[in-house]
Amino acid sequence: MATVKYTWKKYLKPSGSFFIGSSPEFEMALDTLCFLTSRPRGPCKFELEKCSFGMTSYELIQKEKVYIGTIYPTAGKMTEKCRRHSINKSCM
Repeated sequence: MATVKYTWKKYLKPSGSFFIGSSPEFEMALDTLCFLTSRPRGPCKFELEKCSFGMTSYELIQKEKVYIGTIYPTAGKMTEKCRRHSINKSCM
């Protein structure tokens, strides 16, 4: 997962996050699962490969239909288990 600051068409995006190395199918499935199960309670929480992360989603309502307005990952707490797993995986 990466978090970056960028400018697009003269507009500053102070923080944008995205996954690195995952498939579009995985991301679409995760986004859909989170959006459908978390509204309006807040972010979804997951653990993958011993590392926790969240997905935050906001809905957009148009003509009385609910759509995904935006959804993005947020890093969870870095635990020793996650750190060890990440180091071991990068050494392979």
